[in-house]
Amino acid sequence: MAEAWPSIERGAVDGWTLRFAAGVTQRANSVLPLAAPEDLDAAVAEVERRSAERWLDASFQISPVTQPADLDERLATKGYRAGSPTLVQIMDGDELQRFADAESDVRVELAAEPDPEWLGVYLQEEGPYTTEEQAVLRRILVGAPAVYASLRVDGHTESIARMALVDGYGGLSCAVTRTDTRRHGYARLVLEALLSDAARRGLAGVWLQVRETRVGAILLSHSLGFSTATQYHYRTRELTP
Repeated sequence: MAEAWPSIERGAVDGWTLRFAAGVTQRANSVLPLAAPEDLDAAVAEVERRSAERWLDASFQISPVTQPADLDERLATKGYRAGSPTLVQIMDGDELQRFADAESDVRVELAAEPDPEWLGVYLQEEGPYTTEEQAVLRRILVGAPAVYASLRVDGHTESIARMALVDGYGGLSCAVTRTDTRRHGYARLVLEALLSDAARRGLAGVWLQVRETRVGAILLSHSLGFSTATQYHYRTRELTP
């Protein structure tokens, strides 16, 4: 999943991977702690120092494979706040084959890069972003091979999504529909087109991440055949003024 949403800058601290992207998205600006450091307090202090150098809050992505296993509790005692609980939904290759021969809506277009309208929908619904942040976001998006889906109605892009291609798997993200055209089933049509593309590519499986608070998105993913595999959240400590 980390490779599907790559940071602009990476570093390492005693087995942990540090990710920085000028503060654009939490995923690209957090620590991926997959190995236990010898000195936890020193490692956390170094994360805080490097984050502060970039005027960023120190943030850790916490999951069932986090090391050390008690990192979540130990960060809590240091004043780190928990937030952004997220479910990881998966669909294996066998289930994906249901979409291999499915007819995609002709209004859905697939491309290897995000066009200005695709970016416009994302920025309008997920922003605001400054001009500088928009440039960083585009670098994140194109930092991994991906397929960009756009559903056009009367010449206008109304719904979008992205599928990163990583090591034979597909990572769905950026499933966004314009606020004023929601509840028309557009998100389903866009995701079905990407799932059909994934099946035709012979991908071993597909995943997506969805905030626990987005009940509608969770229900949609389950109706498409996804199941919940795991979860993660973040522990963040704000910069001291």
